[in-house]
Amino acid sequence: MPDPIGWVVLVFGALVASVVGGVAGFGAGIIMLPLVAWAVGVRSAVPVLTVTMLLGNLSRIWWSRGEVDRAVVIRFALGAVPATVLGAAIYAGTPAELLGRFVGVFLVASVPLRRLLATDLFRMRLRHFPALGAFTGLLSGLVVTTGPLNTPFFLAYGLRRNAYIGTEAVCALVMHIARGATLTRYALVTGETLAVGVVLGSTMFAGAWAGRRLLDRMSDRVFLTIIEALLVLMGLQFFLFPR
Repeated sequence: MPDPIGWVVLVFGALVASVVGGVAGFGAGIIMLPLVAWAVGVRSAVPVLTVTMLLGNLSRIWWSRGEVDRAVVIRFALGAVPATVLGAAIYAGTPAELLGRFVGVFLVASVPLRRLLATDLFRMRLRHFPALGAFTGLLSGLVVTTGPLNTPFFLAYGLRRNAYIGTEAVCALVMHIARGATLTRYALVTGETLAVGVVLGSTMFAGAWAGRRLLDRMSDRVFLTIIEALLVLMGLQFFLFPR
């Protein structure tokens, strides 16, 4: 369990992270991962963050529940669920530095990728989402925080603002449930990690509400600018500090 200073840092971080996630649809996990690892240790970070992000995604789903694209969610889940289970089963043996640098390069490259996907050279269709789910699900089982990997493809399909936030949150929730069940199977989710995750996840409801209020006031252009800036910043973070 965190000490008192650790609790303060984690609760404040969860609030800030949930505002970012409520606006951008991702980023909360990337912000929370180093904080959780510092407060409870690297071994417990993935189980704690799994519970935290499961509840955090529920909050984003609630505030955007009327605009979720169910067809996308169903097809994404077909590939994501088995791949997430596989990734969670092998995550401990994966070289963290190599995986971190790969994610960092992909995030930075996703900015021009999103613009390329917005042209007529490629059109994101419903039939592509099972493959996207499998790719993202495998990485999700390994590094937990993979929301930005979906971003260029979800945007290329035409999802914007609340439709994007809600749909991405449901897809992420599916992966968190699959990962949590697998980690429980391996006795990595304990009563203490569950308690910490529940406290932090509950804090995220307030931040998600604030993020929704900000999102309602944004144009699509401002929304996309924020998304691309966060992708580059977080990509550089992964590349320069891969562990």
